[in-house]
Amino acid sequence: YGLTKSMIRDNGPCFLFAPVKMMKEAKGPVDLGRCLPLNKAEVLHKASEGAVKSGQAATVLTYLHGVKECQMAVDAIQEEGFDIDLIELRSLKPLDMDTITESLKRTNKLIILDESTKSGGVGATISARVSEELFDLLDAPVKRLCMDDAPVPYASSMEKAVVKRGSDLIEAVFDICTGKW
Repeated sequence: YGLTKSMIRDNGPCFLFAPVKMMKEAKGPVDLGRCLPLNKAEVLHKASEGAVKSGQAATVLTYLHGVKECQMAVDAIQEEGFDIDLIELRSLKPLDMDTITESLKRTNKLIILDESTKSGGVGATISARVSEELFDLLDAPVKRLCMDDAPVPYASSMEKAVVKRGSDLIEAVFDICTGKW
């Protein structure tokens, strides 16, 4: 709600992507007076200092459905001895490179969980920007968790097979933190 309110008040063009599935899941009180900044990502979970110092932490960027998937995976990731900085990208353009930079200075590893396709998707664009602008902060190649270059099946049972989930994130964190990229 706060992001929509800010978009209405903004003089520039804005697009709001609000999947019906997410609207059905949204419940609870809403702060009607709160506006969210249009150009700022939100750090939803910060990796422990111990995990960061031991090289067992990664930065995870996601948006929309990926947020819920990542939040549900945090406990399992920690049980495996790893941790993540979980960043919700509330705006894709402009992209909040400052928040991404601060996290990468801590973790030096990046995973992007994204529902778009591998070619030409949001994750590809973010990966390119990070590789161009923040390459020196990376200890490993950027890991993208995205769909193959194919249409999303209509049947929800088939959709689950192609859209990346929290279980894929757990495996990716293990791989990137142990050098199995």
